Parts: sequence; structure tokens; C-alpha cells
Amino acid sequence: MADGFKKWMKGLMVGALGAGLLAGCSGGNGGEADGKQAKVESGEKRGNISSTIYDRGAVPSGMGTIEDNMWSKWINENGPANVKFTAVPRWESQSKLNVLLASGSAPDLIFEFGTSIRNTLFDQKQLLPLDDLIENTSVEYKALLVKYPELRKAGTKTDGKLYEVGRINEVYPLMSFFIREDWLNKLGLQPPATEEEMIEVAKAFTDQDPDGNGKKDTYGIGGLQFGDTAGLFRYMFNANWVNVDKNNDIVVGLNNMKESTAFKRSLYEAGVVDKDFLTDKDGSKTKQDFLNGKIGMYAFMTGDYTGFAAKELDTLTQNVPGAKLKVIPLPTTSVGQYTMVWNNPVQMTAVVNARAKDPEAVMKYIDFMTKTETGRTFKNGFEGTHYKVEADGRMVITDQEKYKNEVSWASDYAMLYSRLEEGKAGYTESLFNEDIPVQQEGLRLFREARDVYMNHLQVGEGLTHSEHMPQLPKGLQVKFNNVTTEVNDIFTRSIISGSKYTVEQAAADAQKKWENGGGKEIEDWYKEWWGKEKDNVLVWSDFYKIYEQQQADYKK
Repeated sequence: MADGFKKWMKGLMVGALGAGLLAGCSGGNGGEADGKQAKVESGEKRGNISSTIYDRGAVPSGMGTIEDNMWSKWINENGPANVKFTAVPRWESQSKLNVLLASGSAPDLIFEFGTSIRNTLFDQKQLLPLDDLIENTSVEYKALLVKYPELRKAGTKTDGKLYEVGRINEVYPLMSFFIREDWLNKLGLQPPATEEEMIEVAKAFTDQDPDGNGKKDTYGIGGLQFGDTAGLFRYMFNANWVNVDKNNDIVVGLNNMKESTAFKRSLYEAGVVDKDFLTDKDGSKTKQDFLNGKIGMYAFMTGDYTGFAAKELDTLTQNVPGAKLKVIPLPTTSVGQYTMVWNNPVQMTAVVNARAKDPEAVMKYIDFMTKTETGRTFKNGFEGTHYKVEADGRMVITDQEKYKNEVSWASDYAMLYSRLEEGKAGYTESLFNEDIPVQQEGLRLFREARDVYMNHLQVGEGLTHSEHMPQLPKGLQVKFNNVTTEVNDIFTRSIISGSKYTVEQAAADAQKKWENGGGKEIEDWYKEWWGKEKDNVLVWSDFYKIYEQQQADYKK
């Protein structure tokens, strides 16, 4: 582990960015979470419910199981209901839930990030509508719906009823397009603003020895088809299967894919990318080349910017001390200019089983898990045990090993926690420790990415964030998966085939494949859905309004 990362971890201000970093705490202090967590009032009826919990295989030795540990005990000691947990393997939740539902043993409360899985449960009539339950029973979540009406909109299904509960996340760019600013300065270049300029800069980075080692061992840009940079070209050209036009009509099909492929082919033929990119199936080689200072332009999925600073950025600066990154806008293309994909601010995370025996107890538990105090405890642990509060209000880990052993693995208990309800402490900016140089640089890049990509340009991810897209019926979904895979293979072949197989030929073949593979059926289904539901779908412009409000709240 790099020294910079060790230093950062020692001074880490406890915070969580997304589901993967939300954290839990020891039950050793009973119900004293931050000294504020209140037990259920004596005499109040205490229900018995069941709930899923993701099993990621991350519970440390000696800490029990994901269903029975200090966290489950703490929840049962301090929450409003007795909760029995059922483990669901994180990446096998569909099959596990199918078995539980088929046997009639599915828990009352089902936590699930997968939109398509929740949609399937709705289609199967496995879910309980929550409108009346929230109105008559809820306090905390009901208040959250009033504050963020987008939560109701996102959780409402096609029958007009509310079935899903969730949380509000901070809006920020999920991916950054980095360029080596030190290379630009050395070669006297400006950041590229167009396709043509991007190719010219990439050629200079490849041919003019920007690292100064006297060898031809650098590439202008990393990755064409796999890894994070592959997504860059989709966002640059808005090359997505489902989109909307200027008249707000839905467009389904090979949107802009030909133009995206033509540009990738130009990069390949210019010799500014690794010729063996097809063997780099997961993009790991490209990433390593970037971290070793051999790639001039690279897109990275930096959803966790503090993690990026502690790992990738620290590694790059250790390997190449003079490296300086700059976040740049997506260049203008033949089909226009777009901005980078954003984090989903309205994330639905749970549904209630239609067979729940005590829905009121389930809703009281949802309220408990929605409370800011509860979420803060999951994130930080206990004051005096896992962290201390500095004079400036920052919460700092006091025992790194204890925090890692007792807190860091329990994130999935906090899937209803809206971090921003904490105020400034819940925002990403508060997670960086500026006393550590690499963290200070990470904060600079985070702010730069936000300034560059949070704007009124159309987001290059089609209609909306993938978590707000509908689920195709099973038969059409199979056709869609098959035909999109085949079309992608066709376009990939045209990148490397020269005159033997041109982009124009590939586009014609791809269109035929789309039409013969069910494209018309898929298009008709989406158009019918859009005609009925377009006023109920959260789209990028809704997210931008949320972003503006969040920024205004942060600056208060």
C-alpha cells in the first residue's frame, strides 16, 4: 500500500460515498448511537418482521454472519421491531429471490438495487402498494416524500401506485475524462475541443515522447472497447439504444453508433491506441498503463472520488511524481456535444412483500432506517469507540483496525440512508482531508469535474439514468440482449478491418441484424411505454434541478 494512502487512512474523515462506503458500527455501546438514538417507548407494540440483507462475503472472521452479528443485534435493540435477516448473495439476488418467493418464504422487506429485479417483482404482483401505509403509519419516510417529491415519482409504478422506497443521493459526475496536463504543457498543446483536435493531441502524445524517456512507449488514449474509457465514446456521441429527440419523442435503435465507431476506427488507424485492445477484455491493462504514466487521455469511472484519490491517483503520483491531471469536457462531435453521465440522485432500494403479515411494523422499521441518526450511526460507528469529533466538526477515525473490523463491512444495512440529510457533513467535499496532498489534489479534480460536467448540455446516456429505465418483457429482453451483443460485435469488427470491412458496411449489417432480431418489436414497446409514462419518468433535466437545489443547500 502506498505511503500516501496509509497517511490518508490515518487522517480519514469518516464519510460514505454511495452504497459501497456506507458503514456500520459495534453493538458494544447498546443503544448509545452518538448518544442520540432512542429506544422504542415502553408499552408500544413491537412487531416481528423479516428483511433481506446483501451477503458480499465481507464479514470478518469472528464477527458472526451477515444475518447475525453486532449490527443485527444493535438494530433489534434500538429499532421498532424484531427483525430476522435473510442473506441474499449480492450478485445472485435474482435467483435467490426467485427461490424464496416460490417457496413462500420471502422476507417482508426486500432490499434490492437492481431496477429490473424490482420491476419483475411488480409484474409478478409480488409487491405491496404503500400509499395508504405511508399515509397512515409513516412519519420519517412520509416527511422525506414531502421534501423530495421525486422519490414518490420514482417509486410509483404503471398502475399509479407507490411500491418502492429509496433514498436521495448527491448529484455529481460519475465519470471523468482526464488528460495529462503536464504532457500538454511540455508539448505546447491545448486540451482538445473537437474530434479532429482529439486525434491530433493523441498523435502528439504517441509520437513526441511526452514522458521524456527516449522511447516510443506512450499512447494518446487508452481503451476503445473495454474498461472505463470505452464508455467515453458512448457518452461523447450519445450512442445509446433508447433516446429522445428535440421534440421529446422517443427514438430506439442504433442511435449515433455509426459515428462513434467511425471515430474509434480513426483513432485505431492513427496508431494512438494499443493495437491489442481486443485482448484487454476488462480494461485492466489499459488502466495499468495509465497508472504507469503511459497514456495521455483516459476516462475513469470516479464515482467514489475519495477512493480514487486514495488509490488510483496516489498510485499515479507515486509512479510518476510529476504527473498532473486535468478534467476536460467531452469534445464536440459530428452529432453534437454532450456531457458526462451523472450519479442517480433518486435511488430506489427496497420493496415490501405483498404477503407481509405486519405491514405497519415494516413501515415503522423503514422509518427507523430512514432517520438521519440511524444512518449516521451506520456510517460512523460510535463516538469514543470508532471516531472522535474535531473542533471543526469533522468526524475522524480513531482506531483504523477497529473501524475496519466492526464498521466498514456493514454498508448494506444503510440502503435507506439519505446522506445529504446530515447537512454539509453528508456532501462529498467534506470527505476529503486537505491535510494530505493527494486528497487535496483529489478534491481539486472532483470540483473540476463538477464544474465541467454539471451543466445544461444533454447527458450522453440517452433518455435517463439506467436505474429509471423500464424492464422489457422477458421475451423482448432476451431478443434485446442478443441483438445488441451481435450489433456491438459487428461494429467492433469494422474498427480493425480496414478496407475489407468498412464502417458503412458494418452500419448496414447492424441495421439488418437489428431489424431481423426484433428491433421493430422493441421499438414499438418503448414507444408505447413512453406515450403512457413520459410525464412520470425522471429524466436528466429533473436531476439537474435537484443538483442546483443541492448546491444551493450546501452553500447556505
